Amino acid sequence: MRILRAAAACFARSGVHRTTIQDICDEAGLSKGGLYTYFKAKDEILAAVVEQSSVQSLQQAMAAAAGAATPLEKIDRIAAHFVGEFAGGESAPGFSPRLLLEVWAEASKDDRLSAVCARGYDEWRAFIGGLLREAQAAGQLRQDIDADALAAIVVSTFDGLSLQEALSRTRIDWPRIVQTLRTAMGEGTFTPAVTREGAR
Repeated sequence: MRILRAAAACFARSGVHRTTIQDICDEAGLSKGGLYTYFKAKDEILAAVVEQSSVQSLQQAMAAAAGAATPLEKIDRIAAHFVGEFAGGESAPGFSPRLLLEVWAEASKDDRLSAVCARGYDEWRAFIGGLLREAQAAGQLRQDIDADALAAIVVSTFDGLSLQEALSRTRIDWPRIVQTLRTAMGEGTFTPAVTREGAR
């Protein structure tokens, strides 16, 4: 939707609080009346931007995993896709580290936005947990590993680093982070065959 694309651009450029409804209207090429046909207030627009961004990022992950031969290769392809975006300073609309910081702050005060964020995290953890269970069924991941707990750790790792990047204004070396995480996880979670040969 044009309004959400415009709002995401404004939020990423100026921040949530500094962005006005008029800014969004100007970016979208709409009158306020046209915008108010769809949204009553800026907080509704922010929630819709976050929800759309979450859906888009999950769709991107599924597309990146398509065609992979094994579950762990799917995870590797997903990581490579998002690392490429992070390293290039790109991300799904509305999901720059700077904007995420504001979204989290707003979500602590806004029940609707909090619910949108919670639903997005639930969907991501379920998606990654499902891939990890596939890896267990394929003999790539140890059976005694709690797939859901590991999925929560992986998701929180990326979010935590995004928060650090936003607060410190220092670029995270995402390729190095992912490779280090992959290596560190290898001995403790993958089966011996995968540890020796890699996920492929």
